[in-house]
Amino acid sequence: MTQQEFNDISKRYLEGKTTEEEERFLEEWFQNQPTQYPVNVPENQRKNLEKRIWRQIHAQIRPVGHIIQMPLTWVSGAAACLLVGVLWWHSLEPPPQVASTAELSLPIKVENTGIEVKNTTELEQEVRLEDGTVVLLKQNSSIVYDKTFNRTKRTVYLKGQAFFKVKRDVKKPFVVHTGDLTTEVLGTSFWVSHHEKSNTIEVSVTTGKVSVYTEKPNQKSEKNGVILTPNQKVLYDVVSKNIVPGIVENPVPIVAPEVVNLPFVFKETCLQEVLDALSLRYGVEFVIANPSAKDCKITADLNGLSMFTQLELICKSIDATYEKRGTVVFINGDGC
Repeated sequence: MTQQEFNDISKRYLEGKTTEEEERFLEEWFQNQPTQYPVNVPENQRKNLEKRIWRQIHAQIRPVGHIIQMPLTWVSGAAACLLVGVLWWHSLEPPPQVASTAELSLPIKVENTGIEVKNTTELEQEVRLEDGTVVLLKQNSSIVYDKTFNRTKRTVYLKGQAFFKVKRDVKKPFVVHTGDLTTEVLGTSFWVSHHEKSNTIEVSVTTGKVSVYTEKPNQKSEKNGVILTPNQKVLYDVVSKNIVPGIVENPVPIVAPEVVNLPFVFKETCLQEVLDALSLRYGVEFVIANPSAKDCKITADLNGLSMFTQLELICKSIDATYEKRGTVVFINGDGC
């Protein structure tokens, strides 16, 4: 068999288009190979060649638009066959010059039945699921989903940090499991971050509504959780099982871009009206602790500033302070 024939069979194997006879040939051939194949290839060239092969395999299993679902043993087996086979033929002729490239995320075999996609690069990796959902995986993060994903349900398991832009489907909620914490949505965008060092999980919402909860032991009909809206987050302590709601570090406007670009300037405007405008722009609730401060007049240019910087300027102008309590911001002061 020539190198080209071997490559052709391996490629069809990855695509699931080989005959049973060809599959048996490749699998038997792979099983009979030694764990270390002796070839006279310099280490730096071998690594470059291995990266190029994985990049080619990656292109086959993760085309733009979706991820091809296939038996996971096919991926690892065919990849190993292709690598060892190419190295074997490679040792018979002068090695070609190949450009170095970073390793890309690949579906790999996991303990549970399903497909795992892991990002081994230093950049965010985009994963497009079969239902149209887009996942941005951070470095060293991974997701696992069943081979029957999107048939009757949409469930993924996350390790690390990822941003989800979920395709709306009212009949099949999108569920993300991160340890004991479950995040469930119909169609929205949000971040999920599992911080192993601090033993915490954080969920923050960009658009839409997100249900975040944990199952109570022996009480399947009752859950411990909250509903999050844009610019809100929860921090879940893995040890204590506590869910603490809050506001994201840098809230972003939730209104249309044409509204955001309008002048955000106030002149002799009462505090309550200014806070109402902030609430409309960011979806955050503001409460004035002292009713006598509601009519304090505000004159300020708040264009181009973050929400909390805007709050600081507002509070300083009336000698007040603000305090975050969960998902609500309280304004404290003696009034005008």
